Amino acid sequence: MDDIKKPKKRLRFLKLTLVIVVISGIILGFFAWYLNRQWRPRLKQTIQNTLIDASDSLYRVDFKNIGVNILTGTVNVDSIFIRPNLRVYQQMRKKGIAPENIFELKITKLILKKVNPVKVYRYRKLEIKDITIQEPSLTVYYARLKNKKKNAEDHRTAFDRLKSVLKELKVGTLFLADVDFKYVDQSLKNPKTISLRRMNIRMTDILIDSTSQKDSNRLFSTKDIQAEINDYVYATPDSMYHLDIKHAYLSTQKKQFVVSGVSLIPRYGDIAFSNHFDVQQERYQFLFDSVLVDKINFNNLIESRTVSTSKLQVLNGDFSVFLNRDKPKKSVDKGRNFPQFALKRVGWGINADTVLFKNINVSYTEYNPKTESKGTVVFSELNGNVLNVTNDSLALLKNHLANADLEAKLMGKGDLNIHLTFDLTDPLASFSYSGFLGSMNTSVLNPITKPLAMLMTSSGKINRMDFDFKGNLNKAEGTLKLHYSDLNLVLMKRGERDNFKKMGLISLFANALLVEAANPAGNQPLRVVHPYCERPLEASFFNLMWKAIYIGVKQSVGITEEKEKRFLQRAEDFKDAKAHREQRRLERQQQRADQQED
Repeated sequence: MDDIKKPKKRLRFLKLTLVIVVISGIILGFFAWYLNRQWRPRLKQTIQNTLIDASDSLYRVDFKNIGVNILTGTVNVDSIFIRPNLRVYQQMRKKGIAPENIFELKITKLILKKVNPVKVYRYRKLEIKDITIQEPSLTVYYARLKNKKKNAEDHRTAFDRLKSVLKELKVGTLFLADVDFKYVDQSLKNPKTISLRRMNIRMTDILIDSTSQKDSNRLFSTKDIQAEINDYVYATPDSMYHLDIKHAYLSTQKKQFVVSGVSLIPRYGDIAFSNHFDVQQERYQFLFDSVLVDKINFNNLIESRTVSTSKLQVLNGDFSVFLNRDKPKKSVDKGRNFPQFALKRVGWGINADTVLFKNINVSYTEYNPKTESKGTVVFSELNGNVLNVTNDSLALLKNHLANADLEAKLMGKGDLNIHLTFDLTDPLASFSYSGFLGSMNTSVLNPITKPLAMLMTSSGKINRMDFDFKGNLNKAEGTLKLHYSDLNLVLMKRGERDNFKKMGLISLFANALLVEAANPAGNQPLRVVHPYCERPLEASFFNLMWKAIYIGVKQSVGITEEKEKRFLQRAEDFKDAKAHREQRRLERQQQRADQQED
């Protein structure tokens, strides 16, 4: 009997337990439904009022529906649209307190996980473990306002703006996937838009309270903001180039921005590209393995559009320029593209302590219509750095000079070292450059001089070249010392089959009348020259540098204006004599033909 009673007692206990669970579930469900019903409108009103108060009524938020699950701590918000109140914005502009950046944000769905509504209701503390934002579309509008009044009057932190509603806001992770981002620069005459698609943004450890507001390591109250984008392609407005980026990554905690596989690809080949223009137009192309920007000041970047960094590195790549000389020259002054002036024209502030180049190959190619050939000068394995690259007025007050130290191999053979100094505040863009070229055979330069100047060397060796020049927008002058030996020139001409032919006798005249075979020669001292070069309007900064050195090289090998005149006269007399001999030969042939007919 006792055995029969025990199962019955157990059954009654299970039934009682089940009834208690069901009743408790009903009570808990009803309680959750009641809180949800009471808390949802409160939450909606809180969100709208908080945004209005925190932005000085500049922004407002709308959404279709908000769903709250008290049991799981999940909040779902549908179709969110945050946009500026343009009437308030215009009033702020008149008062001089408007921000330079305003934004619009559209979100298909916002999901908040593990929210504790009891803490919000009782302690005014909002804690959220994860926030996921689906299909966000963010547009930022920039206008250059330069408002000083805002910085002087409004010192409120994010906590100051929020404390009337919440004592604390804490978010573990906020993730935005596949963001459509647009940046509209309205400070330009024709507003420019930069678009980024499928960007991922992750914000971790967001905290707004009385202590976090004093943490200088937080940006927007966040410990770290990470953003990345893959396979980005941008076509320039004229459709002549494509900018490709394989991967870009940004971290505010690491204060770093990294770009991998960045390239600028022209749409057309060398000659085809130039044929799209009526005048001479440089064609650029580059490909770099990576570009690294370290220790970025993101506060300066956001508040004043100034890129402040300790080091910018450009690593492993190729940079090439092509110019077709068969086109008319541009009728503009290329002096406007001197490095100092180009830096000033950048729309953003730049303040880089060091710009470092490592293992870069640089080439410049020209097409000569007279020879119908291309000549290319190559600077391979370029390494070096540029210090104090800035257009920031305050930084320039402390140091107005930028210094560069570069080394490369000329045509892959000669060791070239150069030091440049730029005066970043001089209205005439003054600069200086000095350095040396190591030992190399002159035949290495034949691929340049043959198609571009119809000149080559059959022998010769550069032992060393030292140079020291100063220049500005108008001229360049300095000192050049060229040590060389066994120099012999060969002048060329176009043959009947579009190939190059040696001009033997003219070359002989050139070596006899123009060129000194060595420097120093015998017991004579080294010839030191002091070249001077005026810049024509169509000449660029690098053209001026090269032309001054070229004049110095000519003078060093003995080619003076007087010798050139004498050589040209001798060459002209030779041509006249040759033409006269040819005429006499034809006359004799004609006389013999006439005699045979008689």
